[in-house]
Amino acid sequence: MLAISVPAQAGDAARGKELSTPCAACHGPDGTSPTPAFPNIGGQIPEYLYRALLDYKLGTRENAIMAGQVENLSRQDMKDLAAFYGSQKGSLYLKR
Repeated sequence: MLAISVPAQAGDAARGKELSTPCAACHGPDGTSPTPAFPNIGGQIPEYLYRALLDYKLGTRENAIMAGQVENLSRQDMKDLAAFYGSQKGSLYLKR
């Protein structure tokens, strides 16, 4: 049997920006949340963001607000959003 590996389609940050309008209310237009009640996602690792969105969609990560937000997103939509927010400067930092 021959196994073929197909690379996952990368996210399109420009399309992600177009899709991000509903996200901005809680996470801010560039992923910097206007309130501490919601996490900053700008500058986050795109693969992490994609996985988080997918887990909300699959129900393996629970949050009623996010579950509703991802309900109608395709996997490509989630990759695009992750690419957009990952490309932002953001305010994430690492503790050392």
